[in-house]
Amino acid sequence: MKVVFDPIWSWPVVLLAAFAALAGALMLYRRQLIHLEPPRRRVLIALRVFSWSVLAFLMCRPAIEHTEIDKRSAVFMVAVDSSRSMTVPDGPAGVTRRSAALGALAAVQPELEALAEEIDVEQFDFDKELIPVETRSPDARGEQTALGSVLDDVAKRSQRKRIAGLLLLSDGAQRALPPYDLDPRAAARQLADAQTPVHTVAFGASGLTDSAIDLIAEDLQVSPVVFEKNTVVVTAKIRALGAAGRDIVVRLLLEDPAVGEPAPMKPAAPPLKLQTAQNQDVLPVEMSLTPQRAGEYRLTLEAVPLEGEPVVSNNAVSTFITVQKGGVNVAYFDAVRPEQKFIRLINESPDIQLDFKPVRANLAGKWQPPEPEWFTPGRYDVYIIGDVPAAYFGSDLLRRLAAAVDKGAGLMMTAGFHSFGPGGYARTPLADLLPVEMRADEALADGARDTARHDVTPVQMLPAAAGLQDFVMRLEGPAKNLDAWKSLAPLAGADKFTGLKPVARVLAETPEKTPLLVAQDVGRARCMAFAADTTFQWVLGGHEDLHQRFWQQVILWLAHKDVQGDQSVWLRLDQRRFRPGQPVEMTFGARDADKRPVEDAAFTIEVAGPKDEKQPLLPQRAGSENVARFINTQTPGEYRVRVEARQNGKLLGFGAQARFLVYEQDLELHNPAADAALLDEISRITGGAHVPSEQLAEFLRKLRRQRINPEISKTRTAPLWDNGLVAMLFVLGLSCEWWLRKKYGLV
Repeated sequence: MKVVFDPIWSWPVVLLAAFAALAGALMLYRRQLIHLEPPRRRVLIALRVFSWSVLAFLMCRPAIEHTEIDKRSAVFMVAVDSSRSMTVPDGPAGVTRRSAALGALAAVQPELEALAEEIDVEQFDFDKELIPVETRSPDARGEQTALGSVLDDVAKRSQRKRIAGLLLLSDGAQRALPPYDLDPRAAARQLADAQTPVHTVAFGASGLTDSAIDLIAEDLQVSPVVFEKNTVVVTAKIRALGAAGRDIVVRLLLEDPAVGEPAPMKPAAPPLKLQTAQNQDVLPVEMSLTPQRAGEYRLTLEAVPLEGEPVVSNNAVSTFITVQKGGVNVAYFDAVRPEQKFIRLINESPDIQLDFKPVRANLAGKWQPPEPEWFTPGRYDVYIIGDVPAAYFGSDLLRRLAAAVDKGAGLMMTAGFHSFGPGGYARTPLADLLPVEMRADEALADGARDTARHDVTPVQMLPAAAGLQDFVMRLEGPAKNLDAWKSLAPLAGADKFTGLKPVARVLAETPEKTPLLVAQDVGRARCMAFAADTTFQWVLGGHEDLHQRFWQQVILWLAHKDVQGDQSVWLRLDQRRFRPGQPVEMTFGARDADKRPVEDAAFTIEVAGPKDEKQPLLPQRAGSENVARFINTQTPGEYRVRVEARQNGKLLGFGAQARFLVYEQDLELHNPAADAALLDEISRITGGAHVPSEQLAEFLRKLRRQRINPEISKTRTAPLWDNGLVAMLFVLGLSCEWWLRKKYGLV
């Protein structure tokens, strides 16, 4: 035990301040009291000196330091990584990390035996926790490497038994799931406080050299619900380690259930060739496929293994996609104008694939016609023509377009200076298909405009009497539909139709009953004429959802898909691929024939697992939606969700179902790169050493020569100044002095 000081400033400053205060008390203060009687003068000076002494005591901040010796029995721990990442054969001559670690220990067995003569040596394996061992197996089967949890366990053991040191042999990469995913650095700081050094030995390649080639497929992204004959974009990433300058081939595979069970995987797109630029590279992948049949399919993206790649189980990543009937392919021709930008947003709909052909003239003023393949029957379900003259297509392509419409493709023409009659369509095969009359004398020369045929006065678009309840014009339920249309911004003018065909139906019009949207059935096809070209005003007015709904319904009607999405019960999963233990959120609901939500529906939800075990879920209400949560996803495999709804005890429709995949998460081999830097950091934090395996024997001999101290000294400091008594003495001294000064008439 000894007294120590921790002054608030440096000692010279503290001493100077203290003596200055003392000199003031003895000299200056004494002059103020010269007229008092000597006894009173001495009492006041003594009180002032007392207060100064207490203040000086506080400035020096004295404390009593106690040193204790912890004489508990001590051990030296040796722990070897037994997780699956230690099976990677990236050592010399293909030796696994585990074998290299055990070989290093076998080589230093004499040094360990000599160390055991002075201190107990305990042997452990570890993966997600410490495992005491007598003899070690060359196998490494641990599913996690939880360095943080293991170090935390050592820190807890040090509270019961003195840990003189820990020798840790590992590849150093933390790969752990809750509750074992503790931060190794935080646990290392606990060991540093307990004066327990961690000495580390690293095995395995970090992935920064050519000796550790590994391709890792990850971050697969694809829409979980797609439509047949629509192009689907698939994105992912290939993490390439140790493959600088190598060609990497990526394949996209789709399950083919038509062949039988188990369904084989077949190429769904041409292979993609990538090249790495450095030894640790992340390559973005974007591929596409066009599923031809409805159904549930397993989709796999795979990086073809490279020669010499030791781990190939992480080269592929899979998910499920649901291919539904009703996908619509749309060919859209228009000039480069504002309207087309917003119509093209319909391409974001999962059931519509829109291909846009911008119409431009070349430098010589001649049209660049589209490819003839666009007009192959069956290629597109709907054709939309904007401000495009007939001369752009030419007579041959217009005949092919009319033939495609005759076979059932939908056709729509929108407003523009070169649409309908002014565009020269009166003498084309489209004249018999569109629901409006056109005259040959309306045709304009290239570049000419007839402003008289286009009303520039803002017009409100409203459903006509026959169109109020039509599928195309249904923005809301019957009670709110008209109000929804009235809430939309006016259109910036409209074309003036010359006349309507006898069988044409007016779906939308102005308040003055001027036709805006006209439709008719022609044989197997459906055709429309739209007198407006500024529906983007609705988006600018804050109604993007209604704009998209209108155009989506127009396209679905033209493609004979107007019953699309009318299922009584629906179910939505925002993703189809989950890791083990990850909860699955789902949204579902029911609707009537007018697509209005059935608010009083009672739902039954059931999830069938990989072994066909069924688990019911509890439906819950979240705002205006029905939701459920499935958490029992520990078992990898395919799961199927089925939802049924009843209203007043009566079953609504046939229910809805969807599948999702819980993928087998191989933490240890997904990215098996070693992390020697983390081991080095742990050693530095705890005051240990990061030792190359070939120098381990010399390190243990040096450790023995330095004599591991099984005892530990703990120092405790008890401050003498930081307590209420000292403060009370200071206040008491000042108070007594002030009281006496007042009594003597000095205040």
